[in-house]
Amino acid sequence: MESNPLARTVAFTDGVVAIALTLLVLPLADTAKEAAVIPIGQLVRVHAGDFLAFVMSFLVVSLFWMVHRRIFENLVSAGEGVMMLNIMWLLGVVFLPVPTAVLTYETNPDGGSAVLYMVNLTFIALSGLLLALRIRHRPVLQRPDRGKAIQRSVRRGVVSTSAMVLTLLAAIPLGTLALPLLALLPLLQIAAARRWARQHGGDADQADAEFTAPDEPE
Repeated sequence: MESNPLARTVAFTDGVVAIALTLLVLPLADTAKEAAVIPIGQLVRVHAGDFLAFVMSFLVVSLFWMVHRRIFENLVSAGEGVMMLNIMWLLGVVFLPVPTAVLTYETNPDGGSAVLYMVNLTFIALSGLLLALRIRHRPVLQRPDRGKAIQRSVRRGVVSTSAMVLTLLAAIPLGTLALPLLALLPLLQIAAARRWARQHGGDADQADAEFTAPDEPE
């Protein structure tokens, strides 16, 4: 049974993520006011990039949350180090509505908004990776027989962090034109799962299912 501190940490984290995801839509709520003076079709065309920024942020944070959930499923207790790294992860998630809003309102596609946005996402991904690594090196916090599941969490963190860093580097010269690279993240996770399955005697269908299904103890 989960300890009370662990349950409280998970509940707190889920609540903060839910609030952060809700705040992402606020710039679009302001944009919707323009429907009073321009046709809805024109509004959607003019602000297509703004809608895309919202959807992209929502999906990326949701993917981060899925990885984070799997990390905490491996725990029987949460130590101080895990809670501090979790707070660092939440810091990145809570701040994300700010660069998303900057993307929405900035008129220069070659400006620094994409770099700020990717720095934020890289911070979230790196925090999640450090969290997974901390858990891997603290067996006392782990559920029994969760070694492979924890290693998969580390692998997902490495893939996410690598994808964010590469997109950040591309955003420096390309600006917002680099952001569509984020759409490759789910594909990279599936490819990494398939490679893991081949190396450890699994199959491709099981690897694909791993992307959405919760981790099972070995």
